[in-house]
Amino acid sequence: MTTVSLIRSHTFWSIYLLISASIMPRKERLRKEKERDLQQAAQGSSSLLSWMKAKENEDESQSQQGSSSMPSTSIAEEGDIETDEAATNAATGSVRPTDTDVVLSEDHNEEEQIDHIMSKLAALQYPTDPTHIHTFKIKRNDRYVSMCCNVGPCQPDIPYPKTEGRSFQKQWFSANVWLEYSPTANSMHCFSCRLFLSDEKYKSRTAWTTDGIRKWSTTLEKIKQHSSAEMHMTSMVRWINFQKKALQSAFDVSDIKGVEVRERERQTNKEILTRLIDLTVYLARQGQAFRGHDESESSDNRGNFRELVNVFSRYDSVLKMHLEKIATVKATKTRPQVSLLSNRSQNDIIAALGTYIRKEIQREIKEAEMYSILLDETSDVSHKEQVSFVVRYFHHMQIKERFIEVCNVDTTTGQELENTVFLLLQKNGLEMKNMYGQGYDGAANMSGMYKGLQARIRAHNEKALYVHCKAHCLNLVLVEASKSSKHFVTFFNLVEKLYAFCSGSPKHHAALVKFQESLFPGQRVMELQQLSDTRWACREKALKALQRNLKAILMLLDDISDSDPPNLAQGDAQMYRNAINFMFILCMEITTPVFEVTALASDSLQEEELDHSTAYKVIDGVLHTLQTMRSEEKFGEIFRCASEKAESFNIPVPTVVPGQERKRKVPVRFQHSTTVSQVGAQFESVEAYFRSGVYFTFLDIMTGELNRRFKGDNTGSPTARIIQSFQPLTVHANWVGPPNPEAIEAVHILCEFYGEDEDQLKTELKVFHSSFSSKDLREIFLILRENNGQLIFPAFVKMIQIYATLPVTTTTVERSFSKLKIIKNKLRSLCGEERLSDLLLLAIEKDVEINYNEVINIYKDMAPRRMLL
Repeated sequence: MTTVSLIRSHTFWSIYLLISASIMPRKERLRKEKERDLQQAAQGSSSLLSWMKAKENEDESQSQQGSSSMPSTSIAEEGDIETDEAATNAATGSVRPTDTDVVLSEDHNEEEQIDHIMSKLAALQYPTDPTHIHTFKIKRNDRYVSMCCNVGPCQPDIPYPKTEGRSFQKQWFSANVWLEYSPTANSMHCFSCRLFLSDEKYKSRTAWTTDGIRKWSTTLEKIKQHSSAEMHMTSMVRWINFQKKALQSAFDVSDIKGVEVRERERQTNKEILTRLIDLTVYLARQGQAFRGHDESESSDNRGNFRELVNVFSRYDSVLKMHLEKIATVKATKTRPQVSLLSNRSQNDIIAALGTYIRKEIQREIKEAEMYSILLDETSDVSHKEQVSFVVRYFHHMQIKERFIEVCNVDTTTGQELENTVFLLLQKNGLEMKNMYGQGYDGAANMSGMYKGLQARIRAHNEKALYVHCKAHCLNLVLVEASKSSKHFVTFFNLVEKLYAFCSGSPKHHAALVKFQESLFPGQRVMELQQLSDTRWACREKALKALQRNLKAILMLLDDISDSDPPNLAQGDAQMYRNAINFMFILCMEITTPVFEVTALASDSLQEEELDHSTAYKVIDGVLHTLQTMRSEEKFGEIFRCASEKAESFNIPVPTVVPGQERKRKVPVRFQHSTTVSQVGAQFESVEAYFRSGVYFTFLDIMTGELNRRFKGDNTGSPTARIIQSFQPLTVHANWVGPPNPEAIEAVHILCEFYGEDEDQLKTELKVFHSSFSSKDLREIFLILRENNGQLIFPAFVKMIQIYATLPVTTTTVERSFSKLKIIKNKLRSLCGEERLSDLLLLAIEKDVEINYNEVINIYKDMAPRRMLL
C-alpha cells in the first residue's frame, strides 16, 4: 500500500471516529430515555401496547433522520448490544407472545393482574427467562422476586444457536451460579443484578440486567469483568441476604408449624396423663393396691392399675390410641414409647398428687397463721413404729384437721419425738411461734410434765397448750368406774369369756344361731361382740348383744352341759352356767344404759370439727343424765327388771345381804361414807345393798372422774384454767345486762396469757353480743364470716380463732391408723415411707380438689421427661 493510500485510509477512519464521537452522546441519551420510559410504563401503565407503538414510530423517525448523517452500523455499549429485538428473534427463530395474551382489562385490580401473570409464568417452560419482564409487563415486586429465587436462574440445557459461528456454552453455568441464559433473546444475563439492583446510579448499566450479552467471542472476559464489578458484588450480597431472610422465614413457618405440632402432642399427652391421674386417685382413695404379682403381657392379672387402664381404653378413645401406639412401637422393635404405665410412672404420679395436696394444706395453714399439732404412734404390719402427724387450724371460719404424713421412728422417747416434731415442722414450713396447741393421748412419753413431748414443746413456746384427748379421757372415766366394785370386774371378765366360748368354735356358734332363730323367728341374728381393751365406750354394742342373747346363751350352755355322751367343753359350759347369777344380770342391767349414754358422747367427741364448747356441752349432758339416773326410783326399776329376768332363767335372787350373814361392827371411817366401799356396813335389804354399794358407787365414781378430767376440778392445771376461760366469751347472757364476774375474770386471764388489750376485748364482746344473738360457737363462726368480723372485732376474732385451733381429740390420728392398716397390709408390707405417706394423704384428705394442671407440672418437674407435657 502506497503512502497516499495509507494517508487516505487514516484520514477516513479519523473522520469516521470524529463523526461517531459527535453522534454517540445523542444515541446514548435516546437509548437511556427509551429505557427509562419503558421502566416507568412497566411500573404503572396498563396500556403498554399503545405506548410501545408510539415509541416505535418515534424511533423510526429518529432513525430516518440519523441515517442521512451516520453509517448504518452503530456501535453499542460495550460493543455487543443489539437494540433491534425483531432482528434477534428472527436470528434465533423464537417468537414472542403477543401482548394481547397477557394484558388484562383496566377493570381488574393490581392483585388480580399479579395473580394472572404469576399463573402465566408458572405454565411456561422457563418461568425465569429475563425477557419475560418486558413481555409480560412484570413489576419487580416481592412475589416475582421470591418466585425467581425459588426457581433459580434460567439455565436451560438446550442446543444454543450460533451467532457469527459461536454460541453460548453450558459449562459457563457451573463456575458462575449467577449466570443465566434467555432462550427467547439468545442472550446471557446476571440473575442477581437483574433482580436486586434498583439503585439510581446503576440504572444506566443495563447490559447484564435487561439488554443482555450476545457476543460469545468475548464472553469469558465479560464474565470475569462483571464478576469483579462493584454493581455485581452489591447485587450478590443482596441476593444472599434475601436468601437468608427467605430461609429464616421458612424456618419461622416451620417453627410455627412445629410449635403447633408439639402443642397438639402436648395436649394429647396431658389428656392421657389426666386420665391416669384419675385412675391413681381412685385406687388411692379406695385403699387398693396398684401393682400385680405378674405384669407381663401374658399375665391374666397385671394389677389394678394396668387392668383399669385396659378397661377404660374400651370406652375412651384417648387411652385406646395410646395403648395402640405402644403396641405398634413394641411390634416394630423401635425406640420404646413412653407408656406412663410403668411402676416408676405410677410412683411419680402418686408423689405428684401427694405433693400437690400437701402444698394446698400448707397454703391454708399459712393463711390461718396459727395451728395445733396432733400426734400419736402405732406399729404397722412390718413391726415398724409409725408416728402420724396431723395439723389442726382455723381457716375461713371453719375448723380443719388435716393429715400431713407418717414418719418412722426407732424409739418413742420424749427426746426422739421432739426431734421428729421439729423435723416435720421444718419439712412442712411451719413455724414454732405459730403453734397454739398440742393434742396427744395420756402416755407418759407424750404428757409427762418434765420429760414428755408436751413439756419439751412448751419449753420452746409456752403458748402451745397441751390438751389430753377428750375421747381418751372418757375412756379412762369408764375404766375407773368399772373398777369401782369387784362385781363389775368379774362381770366384764365373764362377758369376754362367753364371747370366746360361743364364737371361738364353729359348732358353738352354729348352735347359738339356731337357739336365737327359735327365740326370735324372722328377726335378724345378732352376733356377740368382743370387748375392746382401749375403747370402753364401744362396749355398749357388746352389752346390748349380750342382753338380747342371754337366754340363747343359757340354752346353749345347758345343752352342752347335759350332752350325752359328754362334750369336751362340758366342764367350761357348766362353769360359765354357774357363774351367770343374779349379780351378773344386775351388773348387765346397770352398765348397759350407762354405756349407751357414754357411747353417744364418745361418738360426739370423735367428730372432725369438734370444738371445746361443744365438747363441754356433751360432757354436761352426760353429767346431767348420770345425775338423773342416780335415784332410788331408777335403781328400783333396774333391780325389778334384773329380778324378773333371773326368775325367768331359773336363777335364784339373793335374800341375804352378801357378807352380812354375821353382823360385824362398822369401822369408823365408813360410818359417814355413802359413795366409797360399804364393806361392813349394815343394810336393811339386799336391794339397799346393791343400790348403795354397787349402783351409786358406780355412778359417783364416774361423775367425779368426768369433772376431774374434763373440767379440771381439783387439779390446778393452768392449761385447764385457760381453756375453760374461753367458754364464757361465747355465752350470750354473760355480756348482755349486768356484768358477769366470772366472764370478766375469764377475759383477764386470757388477755394476760396471750398479751391482748383487756378493755378492747371487753368492748368488742359487749358490742358483738348486743348486736347479734348466738347460741353456740358454730353460730358465732357463721356470724363473723357473714359480717367480716375480723374487721370489726379483731381481738374477739383472734380469741375465737385460738379457741377453735386448740385440739379437742386425736381421733383424726386414730383414723389415719385405720387407713394405715388398710393400705399397708400383709401383701403390701414393703411399701416405702414416702409412698405410704402419699397414699395415706390421698386416702384421708378426699375433699381436697385436684388441680390437674398443677399436678402435671409437678410431675413434669420431678425428673427429665421424654414426653412433652
